[in-house]
Amino acid sequence: MTKANIQHKLRLRRAPVPVISVKPSAPATISVSSSDQIFREIVQGLYDGHYATGQRLVESDLTREFGTSRGTVREALKRLAAEGIVTLNLHRGAQIRRLARVEVRDMLALLEVLIGFAAYLAADHIDEGKNARMFQTNFDAVMSYESRPDSFDLVRARNRFYRSLVDIGNNRELRQVLLRYHVHLLRVQFRPYRVEVETERFSDYRKIGEAVLAGDSRRAEAAAKRHVRLISAAFEKLPQEAFSSPDLP
Repeated sequence: MTKANIQHKLRLRRAPVPVISVKPSAPATISVSSSDQIFREIVQGLYDGHYATGQRLVESDLTREFGTSRGTVREALKRLAAEGIVTLNLHRGAQIRRLARVEVRDMLALLEVLIGFAAYLAADHIDEGKNARMFQTNFDAVMSYESRPDSFDLVRARNRFYRSLVDIGNNRELRQVLLRYHVHLLRVQFRPYRVEVETERFSDYRKIGEAVLAGDSRRAEAAAKRHVRLISAAFEKLPQEAFSSPDLP
């Protein structure tokens, strides 16, 4: 049994979190017997900004909106918890994960290594097939926003730029790790601090891109790692109120 054209924006009770202005997503058609589909819808909604960190996911609301059983919803929530997207608490129920400062620090420390490795591999494989042409297209696209960094389309261009590094490197294990690495949790939680955190570093993109196109693996890796370190330094300057308390799940 399916339920067509349901609105993706669910009626959820919210914990106190910074206000995030979002738009309803397009109607979706899902299989009510599939916890996997519910999982994907919630992950996509988080990526698109339809959910806020700390926001409660109420079983009865999810059951009604998706037209499915509580068992199916619980299965999806357990998978979200296993992926580190949701926290499950006996008294609070399910909530979109809200990160503490130490968690952000740890995530970015690992991301520095992963993105650095991705850039290294991309430079190493840039001369194979159509890799150079594909990367040049994505590099040019992200740099085209240098004079208009507030454009929403920059987010997509930036994502394609990073994804092209991984695709060119063609390391399946790295790809799988990054797929499970939910960087959008950072973007959702710290959106109110975008000016402080997400100031676009186009000089960094230029250094990474030029090194990759030159086939200079070491220089590409160093530029990518420096880029992530600068982002990490920006997070360190944020006030404590931007983070969850260390003793909270």
